[in-house]
Amino acid sequence: MNKENKTTQPMDPFQAWSHKWGRIGTVIALIYMIALPFIVLAYYDSIPPLGSVFNLGTISILMIYIPVGISEALSYTPILGSSAYLTFITGNIMNLKLPCAINAMKLANKEPNTPEGDAIASVGVAVSSIMTIIILALAALLSTWISPVFELPAVKTASNYLIPALFGSLTLGLFSSSNAGDKVVKNGIMGVLPVLIIVSLLSIFVRVTSGGSLFGMIGFLILFMLPIALISSRIMWKKGIIKVVDKNAAAEK
Repeated sequence: MNKENKTTQPMDPFQAWSHKWGRIGTVIALIYMIALPFIVLAYYDSIPPLGSVFNLGTISILMIYIPVGISEALSYTPILGSSAYLTFITGNIMNLKLPCAINAMKLANKEPNTPEGDAIASVGVAVSSIMTIIILALAALLSTWISPVFELPAVKTASNYLIPALFGSLTLGLFSSSNAGDKVVKNGIMGVLPVLIIVSLLSIFVRVTSGGSLFGMIGFLILFMLPIALISSRIMWKKGIIKVVDKNAAAEK
């Protein structure tokens, strides 16, 4: 194909603006996050030696969180689009910001990685961050009065099920179909069944053989399971197990 025939579609102005200021904001946030501890430590003349910082304990923690960070960037960014910058800056992604962004796009009937979807996801993440700050500020001011409530056995029991209930409700929609513009993906959940089986077998094997768990390997597991999920989904699509059909035709059936 000649170079003259190649056409590149220009990026939407909002997405271009969002990517530009998202990168600038990320750099500023990183500078703040790295500089503030050094400033405080230098002010109190308490900077520790490098040997005390980079030791076996630190390396073991990095072995867990570096793969987790890489896997989160690879798996969340296609959903969040240009709102990923704000999401990663504010943090608390898996159990708060990502569900808020997904739900906002679903309520607005917008698709991920579109200008409209990025805008809706950005608003969802921003509102979630503002509400988090407000709730934390109120909790700090009223901690003396509300702290006994969190000590109640019923509240402690219920809090253990908040995250499973949240992700269970979000995942439930995948069992029937998922929207992709004018198309509907039917049986899309089948693509992740091999991942579920492999992880379950590994978890049982580790539990039986060593009595441990896969918690420390979460980041590595996500990195290894992502290509397996993609490959299995493509194979099932080729076999006709996973289908992409017109939304109107699926509604008539």
